[in-house]
Formats: sequence, structure tokens, C-alpha cells
Amino acid sequence: MRAKLSSVLLLAGVVIVSVGCSSDVLRQDRSPMLVVIDRLEAASGAEGTSAVFGATLFSDVITVVDNVPTVFADNGRVTMRLIPKDTVAAPSPLNGVTITRYRVTFRRSDGRNTPGIDVPHPFDSAMTFTVPPSGSVATTFELVRHVAKADAPLRALRDSGLIISTIADVTFFGRDLAGHELTASGSLGVEFGNFGDPD
Repeated sequence: MRAKLSSVLLLAGVVIVSVGCSSDVLRQDRSPMLVVIDRLEAASGAEGTSAVFGATLFSDVITVVDNVPTVFADNGRVTMRLIPKDTVAAPSPLNGVTITRYRVTFRRSDGRNTPGIDVPHPFDSAMTFTVPPSGSVATTFELVRHVAKADAPLRALRDSGLIISTIADVTFFGRDLAGHELTASGSLGVEFGNFGDPD
């Protein structure tokens, strides 16, 4: 009787673990490729064409241009490549993965992560580019939106002199030509404040 009860409990545990598995993970497991982020960078929109991409973004919440307070969005740049799960078979053009959207969320190391109070609101946006079966591809995307700098908590930084240190988590969503869904995630530091304006 005790052995039978143990078997029932073990089976129930397996069922619970199986139910807990995400369907996204199951769909990704069917793809013969893995999407890898080689580099995730960002650049301040306030610096215009002279912007330099780096691992940490210093996001200026307000920039004075010709004596006019101006808000600029900040861009991110991602470099991706694919890795075949089967190292024996050579990848074909059918293994290319098209990224169609991304999600950005912000968090703080002190655990104060309420959107609109401690950090900017998360957001989703669309993009379209294809990661080839071999080699890598880089593309830019909007990382910090104009509206975020006009909303709490960033708007208060214009006059306070404070800086909010965050980590931006970016997840990219796509699918291969066979319809298998894939995701790739990366993170980078974002410092929000009213920094010195470029010349």
C-alpha cells in the first residue's frame, strides 16, 4: 500500500512539473537552431549622429538645444547569430530566424521595481529583421521612449539632480521558416538623469 501511494505521489509530481513547463519553451525546443545575442548596446539620443554605443546607457531625461528643452528617445543595438543544435548537419537558408517584436522591462537592484513609480513602464514594440543561418546581423531599436521621459518617475529627474540606476532587460521574439518560435534575452545598464548637454 505504501509503495502504491509513493508511486501515485511520484506520478502527481511529474504531472505538476509537466504542466509547469511553458509552451514557449516547448516550441523553442522544436527548432534546430538557437538564437544567441553576441552584443547588446545603447546610445544616448541626445548626442545625435555622434552617439557612441556602449554597454551602459546614460539616458538624459531633458536636453537643451538652442535654449529649447528637448526630449530624445534612446536607441539600443543588438547583434545576433544562430547556433545549430546539431553540429553535424550544415544549416540551410530555411534555418534563418525572423525577429518580429521585442519587449523592454526595467528593474533596480534595490528591489524597488514598481512601473511608473520606481522605474519606467515596460513596453512591447515591433521590428522585423532576419538572422541568417551563418554569420551575424546587427540592428537598432528604440530602448527608451520619448513618452517614458515625460512620465513618472523620469520626469521628476529634470530638476531634482537625482539619478536612477536600472537594468534594462530586453527580450526578442521571432520564428524560423518552419514556424518554430524562438526568443533571446539580454540586459544592459541604464542610468537616468539630467546629464550635461552635448555641444
